[in-house]
Amino acid sequence: MKVKDVMTKNNLVTVKASSLVSEAWNKMKETGIHQVPVVLGNKYAGMLSYRELLRRRSIRPSSKVEAFMVKTPKVDENEKFETAIDLLKDSGMAAIPVVRKGGVLVGIFSRSDILKNIDTTRGMSSILVTDLMSDDPVVVKETDMIPEAIEKMRSLDESEIPVVDDRGRLSGILMIKDIDSRAMFQAEEKRRRDYGQPQKLEIEVRSYMQEPCSVTREATIGECSKLLIENKLHVIPVVDDVGKPVGVIDVSDIINSIDTGKKKSGILVQVSGLGPWDDDLYDTIFFESEKFISQIQRLSGISNGTFTVHVTKYENGGRVKYSVRTKLFGGSFNMSVDDHDWNFGKCISRIFETYESRIKKSKVR
Repeated sequence: MKVKDVMTKNNLVTVKASSLVSEAWNKMKETGIHQVPVVLGNKYAGMLSYRELLRRRSIRPSSKVEAFMVKTPKVDENEKFETAIDLLKDSGMAAIPVVRKGGVLVGIFSRSDILKNIDTTRGMSSILVTDLMSDDPVVVKETDMIPEAIEKMRSLDESEIPVVDDRGRLSGILMIKDIDSRAMFQAEEKRRRDYGQPQKLEIEVRSYMQEPCSVTREATIGECSKLLIENKLHVIPVVDDVGKPVGVIDVSDIINSIDTGKKKSGILVQVSGLGPWDDDLYDTIFFESEKFISQIQRLSGISNGTFTVHVTKYENGGRVKYSVRTKLFGGSFNMSVDDHDWNFGKCISRIFETYESRIKKSKVR
């Protein structure tokens, strides 16, 4: 099977590099897509995504798309399906452009295209959700305010988050595309001229949340993929017998676990959440990774896989606190460790030590 057999090519949604960000946002909201290709004429120029916009603390609606688009790998329409999966995994993107000679855009190859064809991958559709899910899900309450929810989604690097009622039971899903653009583009504040003081935008999460959608631990990845596609979700909560979230599984959990048959030596480290001026933090991650990855590989038996790191920074009194969420994938192997600290180096070191300890314990069992 080739890329052209599964890619999205009909009614392809694009935006011009010279378009306003507010226009692009509304187009993504109307079409329900989270990542849109940016074009110059009929040629591919870059990608604009909810994720990239979420990372910005404030955005002028008059800003141009070209200031926010990011460069991505490209794939030829005649490339093999498995090769495109590997390229998408290595890029860390939700979608990559499909181009012909000269850079002409002819389609998009996305994670959704992979989920729609999950039955064609090596045994993925029969794997149970419990084998890939992340424990300790982050949620918001129905009565939380929208700015708080946006901040939590930023910290997760996600565009959706589960919503619970006052008893802790799943009651909905909050999707960034459903939030009024004013809450996004005005830095989560509605400025009223009341004695010259700005007032926060007081809108509760339940005003924007969608109907709940969930799976149980015993569901298969095939069943989970179908629900993700049908409900246009990228994250789905895992609930217990009384409907309380006990975990989450997102599209990247599934994609990163796919075995394409092409063995690559080593573990790919993917970092998100950091800015262009965080060179010292990048250096710390990769320095610590180099020290511990070989040990983790030896203990777990993983010869190739993906290690994802998402960093969120919180400023308080002139100091910065770091919250770090990580996941280690390798075939059917899946483990996650989160931590936080004022000292970034200690936080990263402790995460690797936790992995080492947990892997050793699992070997004993």
